[in-house]
Amino acid sequence: MHSSHSRLGTAPPEAASVRPAGRENVFRREGEYWTIAYHGTVLRLRDTKGLRYLASLLRHPGQRFAARDLISQVETVDPQTLEAAAHHSLDGDAERARLAVTKRVKAAIKRIAEHDAALGHHLATTIKTGQRCAYLPDPAQPAEWEE
Repeated sequence: MHSSHSRLGTAPPEAASVRPAGRENVFRREGEYWTIAYHGTVLRLRDTKGLRYLASLLRHPGQRFAARDLISQVETVDPQTLEAAAHHSLDGDAERARLAVTKRVKAAIKRIAEHDAALGHHLATTIKTGQRCAYLPDPAQPAEWEE
């Protein structure tokens, strides 16, 4: 059987899976897409806030971030969103931030797992969300990430 996606260069970006060139783990934004490599598999996924939150956490293993701070880190690139976030930065916003970050991170992990079950499992078990979010890899098997 011959699929149109099996020909070189025609695979949709979200389905692309190839071997990386000498890199073990990569989580890097390249324009509108993220290149994500883990244990020999490379994915290209369209940018989302959830992927941006994941990238922030992966850059700082073991550190805990308030959900509100994580949103500020990610959304500083969008002045309109940042202005809207500042407008709603009252105490009650902490719960909205927690819910938003949790929802977007879980959706991003689910999307990754659809293309790479091993990476999806790794992220589902090491990314903690809530009022404080963190990437907590197993110290016996640390995963280092390149940007």
